[in-house]
Amino acid sequence: MVNKYVETLLEKADGLSDEEKQTLAESLPVKTYGKGHHLLRQGEPYRECFYIFKGCIRQYFLDDSGNEKTVAFFTEGDTAALLDADYLKNPAPYFWECTEESTVLVGDLTNESDILDRYPSLQKLIRQMLEENLGKSQASLTTFISSTPEQRYLNLIHTRADLLERVPQYQIASFLGITAESLSRIRKRLSS
Repeated sequence: MVNKYVETLLEKADGLSDEEKQTLAESLPVKTYGKGHHLLRQGEPYRECFYIFKGCIRQYFLDDSGNEKTVAFFTEGDTAALLDADYLKNPAPYFWECTEESTVLVGDLTNESDILDRYPSLQKLIRQMLEENLGKSQASLTTFISSTPEQRYLNLIHTRADLLERVPQYQIASFLGITAESLSRIRKRLSS
């Protein structure tokens, strides 16, 4: 059976024949994970990447004191992938946790070369997805470095307001680089 999620994604891949799209759509696994499920754990081998069809995945790490530091949220249309050239050799630096039920395409990185050799037209689609991820990461880092916590919160409201309804406030605070108490004060100040 052809998965409609995968079929829609493959429509973006120029150069694939209908037969190739059909074969890929039948062979690429789409899975649904529950809230709280970890797709990746810090320190474990990194073998899969994920394209999010539905849901939200939080990327975070534990600092030396054991505190969670939220780095990113991946939602519909995003790709959760590490951009490290030696990703198969190094342990994962992050956790990826579903903050809500999430439906994702699971990419097996151990056979990525075989798939790209067989379907070279996929390279362009994958490159576009990775470039989009890199662009978002760079913009997020620039905003983080050049803004006050209040400005970061206001930017989040304007660019990703959906996260405020989908993610616990302590995770939003961590993402903004502040404590939950500081976020509460900012919200109170802005509402008055």
